[in-house]
Amino acid sequence: MEILAKPTDWIPNDSDNLAAFLETETGKRLIPELAKGIPMLREGGEINSILIRSGEVRAWNRMIETLLNLAHPEPATAPTPNEYPPLEDDAAWKDGLRLDDPNPVL
Repeated sequence: MEILAKPTDWIPNDSDNLAAFLETETGKRLIPELAKGIPMLREGGEINSILIRSGEVRAWNRMIETLLNLAHPEPATAPTPNEYPPLEDDAAWKDGLRLDDPNPVL
């Protein structure tokens, strides 16, 4: 298998293709098959061994989450409008004061 794309080359069409693949019979078996490779957590033993195994499990879980997020990305949220105008816009505040006024009336 030859990999030509760079990581930054992921486009929305790729998400659609991956989602369509995951809906196929083979795709439906992919995630459970990958999950079989998740190492079992250890209940006891050397603390470093337990921590390493925990990290391996988290890495597997993260990989599966990433795969699913690539297939079904979160929709882009529209930026929320700011309730207040910019502080530098004297006309928008309509208070009769100006930032460049040398003798402001307070």
